[in-house]
Amino acid sequence: MATYYVDSTDGKAGNSGLDREAPAADYKTLNVKPGDKVLFRRGSFIRGKLCSVEGEEGMPVTYGAYGSGEKPTFCGSVSLSRESLWTRESENIWVYAAPEIDEAANLIFNKSDLCGVLRWSKEELRSQGDFWDNCFDLANRPGEAPKEHRIYLYSAENPALFYTDIECAMRSIPRLADNGHDIVFENLRFINGGQHGIAGTRRCRNLKIQNCDFAYIGGAVWREERRIRFGNAIECWNFAENVEVRGCLFDNIYDSAVTHQGDGRCRPAERLVIQDNVFLRCGMAAYEQRDMIPKSAQFCGNVCIDAGEGFSGNGVTMPRASEIWPKPMGHHIFFWRIPRAKGDETVSVRNNLFCNAPYGAAVYSLMGQEAEERVELEGNVYHTQNSELICRWHAVDYRSYEEFAFWDPDSAWVEADEAEELAKAWRRKNIF
Repeated sequence: MATYYVDSTDGKAGNSGLDREAPAADYKTLNVKPGDKVLFRRGSFIRGKLCSVEGEEGMPVTYGAYGSGEKPTFCGSVSLSRESLWTRESENIWVYAAPEIDEAANLIFNKSDLCGVLRWSKEELRSQGDFWDNCFDLANRPGEAPKEHRIYLYSAENPALFYTDIECAMRSIPRLADNGHDIVFENLRFINGGQHGIAGTRRCRNLKIQNCDFAYIGGAVWREERRIRFGNAIECWNFAENVEVRGCLFDNIYDSAVTHQGDGRCRPAERLVIQDNVFLRCGMAAYEQRDMIPKSAQFCGNVCIDAGEGFSGNGVTMPRASEIWPKPMGHHIFFWRIPRAKGDETVSVRNNLFCNAPYGAAVYSLMGQEAEERVELEGNVYHTQNSELICRWHAVDYRSYEEFAFWDPDSAWVEADEAEELAKAWRRKNIF
């Protein structure tokens, strides 16, 4: 079993990568086998996806970090920060001719300080940061491709002068890393993904994702006529067996931070563990379970803050457009499309801190009652601001903690200052 060292800046093309002092320049040239480790130098910034190799039972392939400094970053955006890239079309409308990139999923400004506001026509560009792409949703509009690809942005001056930095997350990168079986991702950072973070159609088994960061994931247009966009940070498609997500930070995820869903081949998740993570500003949910109730799943010890906030709500009238509209969207935990259970499933939601879901709920269920009976809520701490809904459970909208507390034994309600202290304590205990 080998350990490879990769330095995309100072590594040499001829290096084998087996010597930390002589790192390889490109991990894609390595002959990675089950049991190997591929370590990226901390501080590395790599545009494009991490193409992972699957391991074998008991011999996972590990992708991680070495050295000191910030976590190695995989980025799914391109820079639009040069003044010469932009041409003024009218007083406040600037155009980027983009023949070399696919449609824009999101614009991220000023080193992630703020995002653009996607508009559905050029006529709607009226405020600073509004953008429109003339190639939105071409997959569902065959034969309508424009002769030239253009991104339009409303700006008081040349966007490259108004903003210190402009990044365009692209739809053409469907994920920032490939999931699969017998893989470990640790101490890595994934940002500006137009669709998903770690995802794919490979069978998720013996997959560990730990101490990783995910930020500004999603935003690609799914259906223009319904004004729906999409994108998840970690998506297990159809299969999720022995999958662990621990100690990760999720911030500004368009849809869900962690989700298991699928098509007609979907199977119940087995041993799905989501523990000791921080979820900030997830547009749909921190944890979304769709299509099947898991045989065994745990969502425990997590901190969930500001569900439904972040760039997914930019320029949107709530509830935002979704497949369940006009029902609310922006929950910490979201169960749906699950009509029934077989009776041997178990889902444990314990000891989490749920802070603020101003447009949704801490737990929102559209499951059948027999599926809900397989979910254990216990010992969670709740705090909300500006919310009219605490939880939806057994087809009842609970609008006060006192009414809902019956369903969550040993739970508690805390005020804002105590919730903040609990979140700080969690960060001190863990890595953030």
